[in-house]
Amino acid sequence: MRVVILGAGYGGIRLAIELERRLHRGPWKGQVVLVDQSPLHQLVTEMHQVAAGSVLSDFAAVPLARILGGKRVAFRQATVTWFDLASHRVRTTQGDLIYDVLVLGLGGEVDYFDLPEPRIPGLRQHAVGIQTMQQANTVQARLQEAVYRYSKEAAKGAKPLMLVIGGGGMTGVEMAGQLADEAAEWRKEYGLSADAIQVTLVEAQERLLPGMHPQIAGYAASVLQRKGVTIRLRTAISRVEPGDPGQASMPGGVIRLVLASGEEIPAGMLIWAGGVRGPSIVATSGLHLDPKGRVAVNGYLQAQGHGEVYALGDCALVLDPRTGQPCPPSARLAVDEAVWLSRYLTKEWVLPFVPHTTGAVISLGRGAAVAVVGRLRFFGRLASLLKTLITMKYLYSIGGLRLLFYQLRIGVIGKI
Repeated sequence: MRVVILGAGYGGIRLAIELERRLHRGPWKGQVVLVDQSPLHQLVTEMHQVAAGSVLSDFAAVPLARILGGKRVAFRQATVTWFDLASHRVRTTQGDLIYDVLVLGLGGEVDYFDLPEPRIPGLRQHAVGIQTMQQANTVQARLQEAVYRYSKEAAKGAKPLMLVIGGGGMTGVEMAGQLADEAAEWRKEYGLSADAIQVTLVEAQERLLPGMHPQIAGYAASVLQRKGVTIRLRTAISRVEPGDPGQASMPGGVIRLVLASGEEIPAGMLIWAGGVRGPSIVATSGLHLDPKGRVAVNGYLQAQGHGEVYALGDCALVLDPRTGQPCPPSARLAVDEAVWLSRYLTKEWVLPFVPHTTGAVISLGRGAAVAVVGRLRFFGRLASLLKTLITMKYLYSIGGLRLLFYQLRIGVIGKI
């Protein structure tokens, strides 16, 4: 059996590791091929720290060679360009691949709400997400340049530098907390006034973290406000336009956010955290997709009408059999799907996949977080420590002590 895994994200890398372990233990015999356009395993849950400049890029980019070295997993660095499901073939920039089993673990893309038609004109052109390392590095570079330029103009009476985050879900909340900490450091470094750099979090719904317990959302909001973040709820962005270049503190000038109410907000940057959709390449596969471009799968993570094709992680629409509702995508869910699928493909398990949501940990900046573990809730520094320990445990699970010590040695475990 030749298993081709597309994507080395949380689900893809864990599935490759689990299948390779079963090659050693037997009796399963097969070949595992892992394909990704990057030689790095990107820790998407840590991109907000990279984007804010709080940690080195290496923190969220683990070399695949350090994970797969010595393992019987064939890695091919390539970009998927075409699917031929009828002949079990995937075309990549490094040639075609024939498979017996195909697993789609291609992750997700930032949802700019422009498919099939733009719902927020100008959003894709003027906002940037933090879903990938490239995007996070772009945000970091733009922030540093914006602050430097603003520091030169502040003495001339320039208006405050407005940094806006769109979307009050987990990504937006984590980005706001981290950015608020860095803004405080920038104000000290450049001798700026307390209101010189302002961070605003915009959310269209009635509260932050929709879907989570109100106590969690309330605590997150109070921490962000103490850090100086302005939270605007029930505030929908209707379009994004270029601003007045004469007010520029950013290359190309500021932008202007036009709200549904008609109000306009000038901003030096808009970081978009309004959601994730399936990768655009999946739209060419011919598989049945939901409106967000995710592959619709059954209880065995199989694509509809294609029993040899599986999907997991952000590119899969997985329904909770207990509620019939879509499971919120997360790194934890992707890992659980990968472990289950490895057992199913090797005939160790025959029951359908059932998600087990054990909780979540949300960073709120340096020394602050909120965690939900089962019925338990943790707040503040203890929750922040828990998040760091979870990251360390994950690194150990995919690369053992050698990888964990490597990450510690280069000083990239996040700040507690």
